[in-house]
Amino acid sequence: MKRKLLGGFIMQGLKFAQHFTMRRKQLGLTQGDVAAYVGISSAAVSKWEQGLSYPDLTLLPKLATLLDMTIDALLGYEPQLTRNKITELYSSFAKRLAEESFETVQADIEAMLKEYYSCYPFLNRMAQLYLNYYVKASNPESVFQRIIELCERTITHSDNYHLNQEAHMLHAAVLLMSGKPQELLQYLGEDIKIHYGAEQMIAQAHAMLGDVQKAKLMLQASQFQYLFGLIGSSVESMMFDIDNTQRFDESIRRIELILATYNIISINIHLALAFYCKAAAGYMQQQRPDAALRMVKCYYDACCKLTYPLKVHGDEFFDLIDEWLENEAELGTQTPRDEQSIKSDMLNIWTQNPIFAPLQENDDFKAIMVNLRHTLKLS
Repeated sequence: MKRKLLGGFIMQGLKFAQHFTMRRKQLGLTQGDVAAYVGISSAAVSKWEQGLSYPDLTLLPKLATLLDMTIDALLGYEPQLTRNKITELYSSFAKRLAEESFETVQADIEAMLKEYYSCYPFLNRMAQLYLNYYVKASNPESVFQRIIELCERTITHSDNYHLNQEAHMLHAAVLLMSGKPQELLQYLGEDIKIHYGAEQMIAQAHAMLGDVQKAKLMLQASQFQYLFGLIGSSVESMMFDIDNTQRFDESIRRIELILATYNIISINIHLALAFYCKAAAGYMQQQRPDAALRMVKCYYDACCKLTYPLKVHGDEFFDLIDEWLENEAELGTQTPRDEQSIKSDMLNIWTQNPIFAPLQENDDFKAIMVNLRHTLKLS
């Protein structure tokens, strides 16, 4: 398709003719009125509306003034994507990454990034997408570098605190996953500081203003996040105690109590599955295959309770959290990877991880794997 230029500006994909004609008619202006205002012929205006030609770049400010609209609106250009559109694009690209080559999909992603390079929520989501699928790339290191570039653009140009914090964490994740611990510590700092949470004061302020429901929601959101943080940190801490059997076992006992108490398998099954897998790996390092097999069985039992689409959500206790998640989480409650890739990894983590090789000949383990494959509907 031949590209039509407007003073060097690429018009392909824009909707100038449609927007111009509609707005002119809304205001009751004739083609002659427009022509007289900007100093051209009526025939030239007619050609604009037919898409046969476009106005000179220098006429755009005058046309925008006459039609009482911005130049972006006149051209039909939207520099910012809506949140729903970003989520839609993320899902579409994720599905394609599961089915097509990384490089093919990346070319389309980069084309979108060029068009919306100042839409920082979109930049963060594409950085996250790359982070979740970089293993499919022929050159993962170049993908890591691209993620960092996107994150640094957001940090440098966006004035949104939460977007900047997210970009910082995505950048840090790249450093960790690419095996650069010293750079990570330089980037995030070497120590954990005391957290002066403002959540309770925010909730109390809402209550003082008479919005008790809002106060309850804020406190639920706080509990929800800290609960997941507690579980995640406890699991990671547990793995550093493999050489201390007593402490390792106590960590597992406490984590299992939290999972049961807060119905974690239902509200965030990813956390539960990660725990069972790491606990099993820890047991294998301790040469305790029977205990590891118990964790494998717990993992399978949790998978039997999976519902699709997979998502984090509330329950009878966290009864206000779903709306908060939809409003605050950039992807809503959807998973950051496509369903088929997640299912494959849920099986491969057991069958392809060398730490579980000693279990491969165990009859109970083999039966669980067969059942797991069936439950996940994998061929």
